[in-house]
Amino acid sequence: MPDAQSLSADALRRQEFPLRLLVWYRSVKRDLPWRKTRDPYAIWVSEMMLQQTQVATVIPYWNRWLERFPTISDLANAPLEDVLKQWQRLGYYARARNMHKAAQVIVSRHGGVFPTRFEDVLALPGIGKYTAGAVCSIAYDQNVPLVDANVIRVLCRIFGIYGDPKSLDVQQQLWKLAGELIPGGEAADFNQAMMELGALVCIKKPRCEACPIQSVCAAYATGNPESLPQFAPKAAFTEQIDVCAVISHLSDDSRILFIRRPEGGLWGGLWELPRITLVDNETPLQGAERAARDRAGLSVRILSETPVAKLRHGVTTRKIALLALSCIPVDDAPPTSENSTESDAFAWLSPEETDQYPLSSPQAKLMAQLREERTQLSLFE
Repeated sequence: MPDAQSLSADALRRQEFPLRLLVWYRSVKRDLPWRKTRDPYAIWVSEMMLQQTQVATVIPYWNRWLERFPTISDLANAPLEDVLKQWQRLGYYARARNMHKAAQVIVSRHGGVFPTRFEDVLALPGIGKYTAGAVCSIAYDQNVPLVDANVIRVLCRIFGIYGDPKSLDVQQQLWKLAGELIPGGEAADFNQAMMELGALVCIKKPRCEACPIQSVCAAYATGNPESLPQFAPKAAFTEQIDVCAVISHLSDDSRILFIRRPEGGLWGGLWELPRITLVDNETPLQGAERAARDRAGLSVRILSETPVAKLRHGVTTRKIALLALSCIPVDDAPPTSENSTESDAFAWLSPEETDQYPLSSPQAKLMAQLREERTQLSLFE
Protein backbone atom coordinates (compact mmCIF):
# COMPACT_ATOMS: atom_id res chain seq x y z
CA MET A 1 0.00 0.00 0.00
CA PRO A 2 1.46 3.44 -0.95
CA ASP A 3 2.74 5.56 1.92
CA ALA A 4 1.77 9.16 2.59
CA GLN A 5 4.79 10.51 0.71
CA SER A 6 3.94 8.61 -2.49
CA LEU A 7 0.32 9.68 -2.23
CA SER A 8 1.32 13.32 -2.01
CA ALA A 9 3.65 12.88 -4.99
CA ASP A 10 0.80 11.42 -7.03
CA ALA A 11 -1.51 14.23 -5.96
CA LEU A 12 1.13 16.77 -7.00
CA ARG A 13 1.46 15.15 -10.41
CA ARG A 14 -2.30 15.18 -10.92
CA GLN A 15 -2.39 18.85 -10.01
CA GLU A 16 0.67 20.02 -11.93
CA PHE A 17 0.44 17.85 -15.03
CA PRO A 18 -2.68 19.41 -16.66
CA LEU A 19 -1.63 22.97 -15.79
CA ARG A 20 1.92 22.72 -17.13
CA LEU A 21 0.85 20.69 -20.13
CA LEU A 22 -1.75 23.21 -21.31
CA VAL A 23 0.63 26.17 -20.91
CA TRP A 24 3.28 24.30 -22.93
CA TYR A 25 0.86 23.18 -25.63
CA ARG A 26 -0.63 26.59 -26.23
CA SER A 27 2.81 28.08 -26.72
CA VAL A 28 4.35 25.42 -29.01
CA LYS A 29 1.51 23.51 -30.72
CA ARG A 30 1.99 22.73 -34.39
CA ASP A 31 0.01 24.62 -37.00
CA LEU A 32 -1.98 21.70 -38.42
CA PRO A 33 -4.93 22.24 -40.78
CA TRP A 34 -7.41 20.11 -38.81
CA ARG A 35 -6.72 22.22 -35.73
CA LYS A 36 -8.30 25.20 -37.49
CA THR A 37 -11.77 23.67 -37.54
CA ARG A 38 -14.32 22.22 -35.17
CA ASP A 39 -16.09 20.38 -37.99
CA PRO A 40 -16.48 16.82 -36.63
CA TYR A 41 -16.32 15.33 -40.14
CA ALA A 42 -12.98 16.99 -40.91
CA ILE A 43 -11.60 16.01 -37.50
CA TRP A 44 -12.81 12.43 -37.94
CA VAL A 45 -11.05 12.22 -41.31
CA SER A 46 -7.80 13.49 -39.78
CA GLU A 47 -7.95 11.03 -36.89
CA MET A 48 -8.58 8.07 -39.18
CA MET A 49 -5.72 9.08 -41.46
CA LEU A 50 -3.32 9.71 -38.57
CA GLN A 51 -3.58 6.12 -37.33
CA GLN A 52 -0.25 4.44 -38.13
CA THR A 53 0.70 7.39 -40.38
CA GLN A 54 2.97 10.39 -39.91
CA VAL A 55 1.53 13.92 -39.81
CA ALA A 56 3.59 15.15 -42.76
CA THR A 57 2.18 12.34 -44.92
CA VAL A 58 -1.40 12.96 -43.83
CA ILE A 59 -1.64 16.71 -44.53
CA PRO A 60 -1.83 16.52 -48.36
CA TYR A 61 -4.11 13.48 -48.20
CA TRP A 62 -6.46 15.28 -45.79
CA ASN A 63 -6.61 18.35 -48.04
CA ARG A 64 -7.29 16.29 -51.17
CA TRP A 65 -9.90 14.18 -49.39
CA LEU A 66 -11.94 17.18 -48.30
CA GLU A 67 -11.71 18.65 -51.79
CA ARG A 68 -13.01 15.39 -53.29
CA PHE A 69 -15.53 14.61 -50.52
CA PRO A 70 -16.37 17.97 -48.88
CA THR A 71 -19.37 16.59 -46.97
CA ILE A 72 -20.38 13.33 -45.36
CA SER A 73 -23.04 12.91 -48.03
CA ASP A 74 -20.44 13.28 -50.77
CA LEU A 75 -18.42 10.49 -49.17
CA ALA A 76 -21.45 8.26 -48.64
CA ASN A 77 -22.59 8.60 -52.25
CA ALA A 78 -19.18 8.06 -53.83
CA PRO A 79 -18.26 4.67 -55.33
CA LEU A 80 -16.02 2.67 -53.04
CA GLU A 81 -13.38 2.51 -55.76
CA ASP A 82 -13.14 6.33 -55.77
CA VAL A 83 -12.74 6.30 -51.99
CA LEU A 84 -9.95 3.72 -52.16
CA LYS A 85 -8.22 5.68 -54.92
CA GLN A 86 -8.15 8.79 -52.72
CA TRP A 87 -6.69 6.66 -49.93
CA GLN A 88 -4.06 4.99 -52.13
CA ARG A 89 -0.63 4.54 -50.45
CA LEU A 90 -1.89 5.54 -47.00
CA GLY A 91 -2.10 1.83 -46.15
CA TYR A 92 -4.45 -0.03 -43.79
CA TYR A 93 -7.26 0.30 -46.36
CA ALA A 94 -9.87 -1.01 -43.93
CA ARG A 95 -9.88 2.54 -42.56
CA ALA A 96 -11.12 3.91 -45.88
CA ARG A 97 -13.71 1.16 -46.31
CA ASN A 98 -15.02 1.75 -42.79
CA MET A 99 -15.21 5.51 -43.36
CA HIS A 100 -17.31 4.89 -46.47
CA LYS A 101 -19.65 2.59 -44.50
CA ALA A 102 -19.81 5.01 -41.57
CA ALA A 103 -20.70 7.91 -43.86
CA GLN A 104 -23.58 5.86 -45.26
CA VAL A 105 -24.78 5.09 -41.73
CA ILE A 106 -24.60 8.79 -40.80
CA VAL A 107 -26.69 9.67 -43.87
CA SER A 108 -29.28 6.97 -43.25
CA ARG A 109 -29.57 7.25 -39.45
CA HIS A 110 -28.48 10.80 -38.63
CA GLY A 111 -29.63 12.77 -41.65
CA GLY A 112 -26.09 13.32 -42.88
CA VAL A 113 -25.11 15.15 -39.68
CA PHE A 114 -22.21 13.77 -37.66
CA PRO A 115 -23.66 12.54 -34.33
CA THR A 116 -22.83 14.40 -31.13
CA ARG A 117 -23.41 11.64 -28.56
CA PHE A 118 -20.32 9.62 -27.71
CA GLU A 119 -22.31 6.38 -27.82
CA ASP A 120 -23.61 7.15 -31.32
CA VAL A 121 -20.12 7.99 -32.59
CA LEU A 122 -18.73 4.81 -31.05
CA ALA A 123 -21.41 2.77 -32.80
CA LEU A 124 -20.23 3.84 -36.27
CA PRO A 125 -18.27 1.28 -38.36
CA GLY A 126 -14.53 1.42 -37.78
CA ILE A 127 -14.68 3.79 -34.81
CA GLY A 128 -13.29 2.69 -31.46
CA LYS A 129 -12.97 4.42 -28.11
CA TYR A 130 -9.95 6.45 -29.18
CA THR A 131 -11.48 7.92 -32.35
CA ALA A 132 -14.83 8.54 -30.66
CA GLY A 133 -13.04 10.28 -27.80
CA ALA A 134 -10.97 12.37 -30.20
CA VAL A 135 -13.95 13.59 -32.23
CA CYS A 136 -16.19 14.26 -29.23
CA SER A 137 -13.51 16.07 -27.24
CA ILE A 138 -11.93 18.07 -30.07
CA ALA A 139 -15.06 18.90 -32.08
CA TYR A 140 -17.55 19.21 -29.21
CA ASP A 141 -15.23 19.82 -26.22
CA GLN A 142 -16.90 16.97 -24.32
CA ASN A 143 -14.98 15.74 -21.28
CA VAL A 144 -14.22 12.31 -22.73
CA PRO A 145 -10.72 10.80 -22.66
CA LEU A 146 -8.61 9.27 -25.39
CA VAL A 147 -5.63 6.94 -25.20
CA ASP A 148 -3.33 6.28 -28.16
CA ALA A 149 0.33 5.25 -28.41
CA ASN A 150 1.51 8.79 -27.63
CA VAL A 151 -0.75 9.13 -24.61
CA ILE A 152 0.34 5.71 -23.34
CA ARG A 153 3.98 6.83 -23.26
CA VAL A 154 3.11 10.09 -21.51
CA LEU A 155 0.87 8.61 -18.82
CA CYS A 156 3.04 5.57 -18.11
CA ARG A 157 6.15 7.71 -17.66
CA ILE A 158 4.67 10.65 -15.80
CA PHE A 159 2.63 8.52 -13.40
CA GLY A 160 4.93 5.48 -13.17
CA ILE A 161 2.47 2.92 -14.56
CA TYR A 162 4.04 -0.52 -14.86
CA GLY A 163 2.84 -3.57 -16.79
CA ASP A 164 2.02 -4.13 -20.45
CA PRO A 165 -0.20 -1.25 -21.70
CA LYS A 166 -1.97 -3.74 -23.99
CA SER A 167 -3.16 -5.81 -21.05
CA LEU A 168 -6.75 -5.28 -19.91
CA ASP A 169 -5.94 -4.07 -16.38
CA VAL A 170 -3.36 -1.50 -17.53
CA GLN A 171 -5.68 -0.36 -20.34
CA GLN A 172 -8.44 0.24 -17.82
CA GLN A 173 -6.05 2.12 -15.56
CA LEU A 174 -4.87 4.35 -18.41
CA TRP A 175 -8.37 5.21 -19.64
CA LYS A 176 -9.55 5.96 -16.10
CA LEU A 177 -6.56 8.20 -15.42
CA ALA A 178 -6.90 10.00 -18.76
CA GLY A 179 -10.51 10.83 -17.94
CA GLU A 180 -9.75 12.00 -14.39
CA LEU A 181 -7.01 14.37 -15.56
CA ILE A 182 -9.16 16.39 -18.01
CA PRO A 183 -9.67 19.94 -16.68
CA GLY A 184 -13.34 20.89 -16.94
CA GLY A 185 -14.10 22.57 -20.27
CA GLU A 186 -10.55 22.01 -21.57
CA ALA A 187 -10.93 18.58 -23.16
CA ALA A 188 -10.10 19.67 -26.72
CA ASP A 189 -6.77 21.28 -25.86
CA PHE A 190 -5.87 18.83 -23.10
CA ASN A 191 -6.30 15.70 -25.20
CA GLN A 192 -4.41 17.23 -28.10
CA ALA A 193 -1.71 18.40 -25.71
CA MET A 194 -1.11 14.88 -24.41
CA MET A 195 -0.80 13.59 -27.97
CA GLU A 196 1.49 16.50 -28.88
CA LEU A 197 3.79 15.84 -25.94
CA GLY A 198 4.00 12.17 -26.86
CA ALA A 199 4.65 12.96 -30.53
CA LEU A 200 7.31 15.64 -30.06
CA VAL A 201 8.95 15.19 -26.65
CA CYS A 202 7.96 11.99 -24.85
CA ILE A 203 9.00 9.88 -27.81
CA LYS A 204 10.49 6.37 -27.74
CA LYS A 205 13.86 7.88 -26.78
CA PRO A 206 12.47 10.79 -24.74
CA ARG A 207 13.73 14.36 -25.00
CA CYS A 208 13.47 14.92 -21.26
CA GLU A 209 15.43 18.19 -21.41
CA ALA A 210 12.55 19.71 -23.39
CA CYS A 211 9.73 18.30 -21.25
CA PRO A 212 7.57 20.77 -19.29
CA ILE A 213 6.59 17.98 -16.85
CA GLN A 214 10.10 16.70 -16.14
CA SER A 215 10.24 17.78 -12.49
CA VAL A 216 7.23 15.65 -11.51
CA CYS A 217 7.81 12.72 -13.93
CA ALA A 218 8.04 9.38 -12.13
CA ALA A 219 10.04 7.73 -14.93
CA TYR A 220 12.53 10.60 -15.14
CA ALA A 221 13.09 10.36 -11.39
CA THR A 222 14.23 6.74 -11.81
CA GLY A 223 17.04 7.85 -14.13
CA ASN A 224 15.79 5.49 -16.84
CA PRO A 225 12.69 7.02 -18.46
CA GLU A 226 12.94 4.63 -21.44
CA SER A 227 12.06 1.73 -19.15
CA LEU A 228 8.41 2.76 -19.47
CA PRO A 229 6.04 1.78 -21.00
CA GLN A 230 6.62 -1.93 -20.41
CA PHE A 231 5.31 -3.41 -23.64
CA ALA A 232 5.55 -7.16 -24.03
CA PRO A 233 8.13 -8.32 -26.61
CA LYS A 234 6.93 -8.10 -30.19
CA ALA A 235 6.22 -11.23 -32.14
CA ALA A 236 9.05 -12.41 -34.37
CA PHE A 237 8.81 -11.60 -38.08
CA THR A 238 8.14 -14.38 -40.56
CA GLU A 239 9.45 -14.22 -44.11
CA GLN A 240 7.66 -15.16 -47.31
CA ILE A 241 8.08 -14.83 -51.07
CA ASP A 242 5.11 -13.63 -53.12
CA VAL A 243 5.01 -13.89 -56.91
CA CYS A 244 2.91 -11.83 -59.32
CA ALA A 245 2.14 -12.91 -62.87
CA VAL A 246 2.51 -10.01 -65.32
CA ILE A 247 0.17 -11.39 -67.98
CA SER A 248 0.27 -9.50 -71.28
CA HIS A 249 -2.81 -9.54 -73.53
CA LEU A 250 -2.34 -11.79 -76.58
CA SER A 251 -3.51 -9.15 -79.09
CA ASP A 252 -2.11 -6.05 -77.31
CA ASP A 253 1.02 -6.59 -75.25
CA SER A 254 0.83 -3.02 -73.90
CA ARG A 255 -1.99 -4.22 -71.64
CA ILE A 256 -1.60 -6.49 -68.64
CA LEU A 257 -4.14 -8.26 -66.48
CA PHE A 258 -5.26 -6.85 -63.13
CA ILE A 259 -7.62 -8.43 -60.61
CA ARG A 260 -9.78 -6.67 -58.04
CA ARG A 261 -9.45 -8.18 -54.59
CA PRO A 262 -12.56 -9.05 -52.54
CA GLU A 263 -13.72 -6.17 -50.34
CA GLY A 264 -12.95 -7.92 -47.06
CA GLY A 265 -9.49 -8.55 -45.66
CA LEU A 266 -6.10 -7.12 -46.51
CA TRP A 267 -6.15 -4.58 -49.37
CA GLY A 268 -9.84 -5.32 -49.88
CA GLY A 269 -11.31 -3.78 -53.03
CA LEU A 270 -7.90 -2.82 -54.46
CA TRP A 271 -6.52 -3.92 -57.82
CA GLU A 272 -3.40 -6.01 -58.24
CA LEU A 273 -1.50 -8.34 -60.53
CA PRO A 274 -2.46 -12.00 -59.99
CA ARG A 275 -0.47 -12.88 -56.88
CA ILE A 276 0.28 -15.92 -54.69
CA THR A 277 2.64 -16.86 -51.85
CA LEU A 278 5.21 -19.52 -52.70
CA VAL A 279 4.90 -22.81 -50.85
CA ASP A 280 7.78 -25.11 -49.90
CA ASN A 281 9.99 -26.10 -52.85
CA GLU A 282 7.94 -24.04 -55.31
CA THR A 283 10.01 -21.95 -57.76
CA PRO A 284 9.08 -18.38 -58.77
CA LEU A 285 8.32 -19.69 -62.28
CA GLN A 286 5.93 -22.27 -60.87
CA GLY A 287 4.46 -19.60 -58.59
CA ALA A 288 3.73 -17.28 -61.53
CA GLU A 289 2.02 -20.11 -63.39
CA ARG A 290 -0.06 -20.90 -60.29
CA ALA A 291 -0.95 -17.23 -59.77
CA ALA A 292 -2.30 -17.03 -63.32
CA ARG A 293 -4.16 -20.33 -62.97
CA ASP A 294 -5.60 -19.91 -59.45
CA ARG A 295 -6.36 -16.20 -59.56
CA ALA A 296 -7.42 -15.77 -63.22
CA GLY A 297 -8.13 -19.26 -64.55
CA LEU A 298 -5.47 -18.80 -67.24
CA SER A 299 -2.75 -21.09 -68.53
CA VAL A 300 0.35 -19.05 -69.35
CA ARG A 301 3.84 -19.33 -70.78
CA ILE A 302 6.55 -17.63 -68.74
CA LEU A 303 8.70 -15.40 -70.95
CA SER A 304 11.69 -15.27 -68.60
CA GLU A 305 12.67 -16.65 -65.22
CA THR A 306 14.25 -13.28 -64.42
CA PRO A 307 11.79 -11.01 -62.56
CA VAL A 308 10.78 -7.87 -64.45
CA ALA A 309 10.23 -6.14 -61.09
CA LYS A 310 10.89 -6.94 -57.46
CA LEU A 311 10.75 -5.27 -54.06
CA ARG A 312 10.53 -5.93 -50.34
CA HIS A 313 7.76 -4.77 -48.03
CA GLY A 314 6.26 -5.61 -44.66
CA VAL A 315 2.76 -6.38 -43.42
CA THR A 316 2.27 -6.58 -39.63
CA THR A 317 4.70 -9.36 -38.62
CA ARG A 318 5.54 -10.54 -42.15
CA LYS A 319 8.52 -9.57 -44.29
CA ILE A 320 7.64 -10.13 -47.93
CA ALA A 321 9.86 -10.39 -51.01
CA LEU A 322 7.61 -9.60 -53.98
CA LEU A 323 8.63 -10.78 -57.48
CA ALA A 324 6.90 -10.14 -60.81
CA LEU A 325 7.42 -12.49 -63.76
CA SER A 326 6.35 -11.69 -67.31
CA CYS A 327 4.12 -14.18 -69.19
CA ILE A 328 1.49 -14.53 -71.92
CA PRO A 329 -1.67 -16.68 -72.12
CA VAL A 330 -1.41 -19.88 -74.15
CA ASP A 331 -4.82 -19.13 -75.72
CA ASP A 332 -7.39 -16.33 -75.90
CA ALA A 333 -9.66 -17.67 -73.12
CA PRO A 334 -11.06 -14.87 -70.90
CA PRO A 335 -9.94 -14.68 -67.27
CA THR A 336 -12.26 -16.34 -64.78
CA SER A 337 -12.32 -17.02 -61.05
CA GLU A 338 -14.35 -19.45 -58.99
CA ASN A 339 -14.19 -16.95 -56.14
CA SER A 340 -15.66 -14.05 -58.09
CA THR A 341 -19.08 -13.66 -59.67
CA GLU A 342 -18.56 -9.98 -60.54
CA SER A 343 -18.05 -9.14 -64.20
CA ASP A 344 -15.72 -6.24 -63.38
CA ALA A 345 -13.27 -8.28 -61.28
CA PHE A 346 -10.71 -8.27 -64.14
CA ALA A 347 -9.26 -5.49 -66.27
CA TRP A 348 -6.63 -5.38 -69.04
CA LEU A 349 -4.74 -2.14 -68.38
CA SER A 350 -1.75 -0.29 -69.74
CA PRO A 351 0.72 0.79 -67.04
CA GLU A 352 -0.52 4.38 -67.48
CA GLU A 353 -4.17 3.40 -67.00
CA THR A 354 -3.40 1.95 -63.57
CA ASP A 355 -3.24 5.55 -62.31
CA GLN A 356 -7.04 5.52 -62.44
CA TYR A 357 -7.33 2.39 -60.30
CA PRO A 358 -6.69 2.02 -56.55
CA LEU A 359 -3.57 -0.09 -55.99
CA SER A 360 -1.81 -1.07 -52.80
CA SER A 361 1.54 0.61 -52.20
CA PRO A 362 3.57 -2.52 -53.13
CA GLN A 363 1.60 -2.94 -56.36
CA ALA A 364 2.03 0.74 -57.25
CA LYS A 365 5.79 0.38 -56.73
CA LEU A 366 5.86 -2.70 -58.95
CA MET A 367 4.06 -0.75 -61.67
CA ALA A 368 6.57 2.09 -61.39
CA GLN A 369 9.36 -0.42 -62.01
CA LEU A 370 7.48 -1.95 -64.94
CA ARG A 371 6.94 1.45 -66.51
CA GLU A 372 10.62 2.26 -66.19
CA GLU A 373 11.62 -1.08 -67.73
CA ARG A 374 9.21 -0.69 -70.66
CA THR A 375 10.39 2.87 -71.26
CA GLN A 376 14.01 1.73 -71.35
CA LEU A 377 13.15 -1.13 -73.75
CA SER A 378 11.29 1.22 -76.11
CA LEU A 379 14.38 3.41 -76.44
CA PHE A 380 16.16 0.57 -78.19
CA GLU A 381 13.32 -0.62 -80.42
